[in-house]
Amino acid sequence: MKELAILRSLKIAALLLASTAAAQQQPVEITNEPSHHLVFENAFLRVFDVSVAPKAATLVHRHNNDYVFVTLGDADITNARVGAAPVKAHLKDGDTHFASGGFSHAAINNGDTPFRNITIEILVPATNEHNCVENCSLPCKAADKALCPTEQRLFSSDQWTVTSVTLPPGGKLEEHTHLTHHLAVAVSDLHLKIKGHDRPEADSSSRVGEVAWINPATHTITNAGEKPARIITLEFTEKGEQAASHSQP
Repeated sequence: MKELAILRSLKIAALLLASTAAAQQQPVEITNEPSHHLVFENAFLRVFDVSVAPKAATLVHRHNNDYVFVTLGDADITNARVGAAPVKAHLKDGDTHFASGGFSHAAINNGDTPFRNITIEILVPATNEHNCVENCSLPCKAADKALCPTEQRLFSSDQWTVTSVTLPPGGKLEEHTHLTHHLAVAVSDLHLKIKGHDRPEADSSSRVGEVAWINPATHTITNAGEKPARIITLEFTEKGEQAASHSQP
């Protein structure tokens, strides 16, 4: 018992030292933080593939904009926010969170495996941001309920909506229309068949963490893989589209 207490004390001391060191750093822009790799950018958003090595920490960096992050793999981290007490968090694969911008922090990876996430900075100013609290699950119309996709709205604003989508093997999203642009993040490896309204069916494959920017479209999506296909989407509303167009030179 004494050895466990000593080990626990050492872990707490190491956490405090790491958090103190992080708080003393001068914040850098997120684009200058070595663990954040910019993979996509347009007038709507910037997307970073983030990977923090085991027992390592990011530099203290600024989040000037609101953002969504999608966790890839389980993780044990500490959020060392400047001006606040450090907060530990145990994240599960696919966990998706929204954070309002206007702060600086460091992310400390307490685990033995890399902490990876996709961070989506939303460049369009948002209003009325909120978690989904009612009518969050979209109904399934498939005759075979085993093939039903799971569509769960997570949170939204007047300018965008974030949704979690899981397709079982052989499951299908029946023909539907996206009137606006959206970003798709692969939470699992994907092997999909996509049929446009007036186009032949085509294969589409993605690895975990890959992102796709998708134009307005009408299509049907089928999971042709042997495992559930897991996707997070961030879809802009007409207000979001208008805000992005006004921000372009």
